[in-house]
Amino acid sequence: MKIFNRVVVIIVLFKIILFSIIAVVNKIANLFTWTDVLNKVIGSIGGLNICITGAILLLVVAGCIVLLVFEFRKKE
Repeated sequence: MKIFNRVVVIIVLFKIILFSIIAVVNKIANLFTWTDVLNKVIGSIGGLNICITGAILLLVVAGCIVLLVFEFRKKE
């Protein structure tokens, strides 16, 4: 069960990191338009300044990377 939990946590963290990176790049470069479902989810951050939005998503990415490092760290 411990290995299964690690696999699930790693998959979820990678998805969060990937989504955050895509959202930051799209916010800056306007590469594509979000679908209606994603607009409803991300619509609440649409009125924020681009720097604030980028900083929030950067904190999410940094937190996920820290959790990944702790997941792979050797336990004594």
